[in-house]
Amino acid sequence: MQHNYCGQSCSVVKCWQWNIKRFIMFQTNKTIQDKYAVLILNRPISQNPDFVKSFWNNASVRMAVDGGTARWDTFLNQLPEDVQKTMKLPDFVTGDFDSLTEDVLNKYKKKGTKTIRTPDQNNTDFTKALMELNKHCQQENLQLDHVIAVCQNSGRLDHILANIQTLHLVKVDNLLNPNTTVYILSDDSISWLLSPGDHVISVPEETRQHRRAWCSLVPIGTPCESVTTSGLKWNLDNQELKFGELVSTSNTFDGSEFVKIKCSHVILWSMRVPHLISE
Repeated sequence: MQHNYCGQSCSVVKCWQWNIKRFIMFQTNKTIQDKYAVLILNRPISQNPDFVKSFWNNASVRMAVDGGTARWDTFLNQLPEDVQKTMKLPDFVTGDFDSLTEDVLNKYKKKGTKTIRTPDQNNTDFTKALMELNKHCQQENLQLDHVIAVCQNSGRLDHILANIQTLHLVKVDNLLNPNTTVYILSDDSISWLLSPGDHVISVPEETRQHRRAWCSLVPIGTPCESVTTSGLKWNLDNQELKFGELVSTSNTFDGSEFVKIKCSHVILWSMRVPHLISE
């Protein structure tokens, strides 16, 4: 019997319960109980400003990663002046700073943001930011439930793949506490890795009822020899997911409140969250 992060339990050895509503607010006046960190990567911030404001200010830790600092600064400057004053500063700005001007870096230094230069070229700025976040959590005895990287799955393909690589390194290299999950938030979608075992994913009503809802299960790094699902329009029954053969992209939901997935190997789960951007 293993308890999962959301406080419920499952009757199998390896079982995870997932509920993104615990950290993505569907009502801006709702208090979030879970502790999470937000990382802004170097892509335009496309999400609804009302969502971003509450999501950012409710975070336990706020980080801007290299050029993501300029992206945050641009987003901030587009807000009304009175709203800008309500926005919390980044706790950290990290990176090798090859994508960030000295002007923007010094602007946040002067405001009190801690800046950490991470020159190592063997890891991406995203990976190094997680390393610095882990140091901070250990020093402050802070246990995070989630880390959400705000980016876009567009632009350079190698950057997109590098972000997925970072998700793997979190587990392989123990970059964070094992009870902390890292998510990628891109436009109106969210993605994270599912480890081998059983998963129960709570699907928000607005997602499963949306006319253009979608989800996907993609094997990353190695084939997933066996996947069984329920709650999808096109379910899998002990089938292999493998590049060159079957990959479950552009799937969707059957209207059920939960999607259940049993997988033999790691897969990347993604789903649409319509309220994140304005239609």
